[in-house]
Amino acid sequence: MTEIAEKVNCPNCGAPLKLEAGEVIITCEYCGAAMNMAVGKKYFLRHSIIPNQYSPEQISSMAKKWMGGGFLKPEDLARRSSIKEQYLVFLPFFVIHVSAQAKYEGVLTRTGQHIPKKGDFTREYHWKILGRRASSFPTKEYEIPLRGKVDFDLSHVSKNAKFLNSEMDEREAHSRLKQEIEEHNKFLLSSEMDVISTIETNLEIRNTEFVHAPVWFLKYEYNGKMYELLFDGASGDTIKGDIPAPDDTSTKGFFGKVKKGFFGG
Repeated sequence: MTEIAEKVNCPNCGAPLKLEAGEVIITCEYCGAAMNMAVGKKYFLRHSIIPNQYSPEQISSMAKKWMGGGFLKPEDLARRSSIKEQYLVFLPFFVIHVSAQAKYEGVLTRTGQHIPKKGDFTREYHWKILGRRASSFPTKEYEIPLRGKVDFDLSHVSKNAKFLNSEMDEREAHSRLKQEIEEHNKFLLSSEMDVISTIETNLEIRNTEFVHAPVWFLKYEYNGKMYELLFDGASGDTIKGDIPAPDDTSTKGFFGKVKKGFFGG
């Protein structure tokens, strides 16, 4: 990212803020106060942080343990892999407590008949919106360990960790929330009907919290190719783990057929 040339000072302590293109909620690296650049004012949404609990050495050990066992992993993965990159990032999330009410109409056709369907349902969610636009991070699969959150304080940002500001404010996060819940509702209804004629979703937002959570990003090399590993810095849980596809020498016998079923070939 490219830093914005315009200089802006923290509204809380007066120190210069480091701005990068696209960032909206900026956290001062001197006092920890947050500023909403969209309106040029101090940011008053509750800001929490989840402290990192693991050292780089512990994460490396966890990565090797992950490589050492598990279904579909090459037997020599731990022995022949090498970690090329490893870094900790504090990612910005909006955690939104929302009640979603949906009314729908549609048709069930899979039985060979056109059976009209309609109804309504209500769901409660603590939905997660990552405050970065262009990201492949698996937000839906990530269970943020909220039980470990504390009020934001710079002392909880680990040394040498990357700290990312948010590229959206809560207004945009709420807009994205509506889109994602509508898609989720359509997925839920797909088990009951084949054609959705109309669906109306109304949201009642109970609470929104801005949280920075620690995630370890690792890249490892195996057989000349790069793969990614993500660990939760608070719980140590694996968020994502890329498993190398088997080569031709490992696709013999029953388990080889199983691997081909997953990876193709």
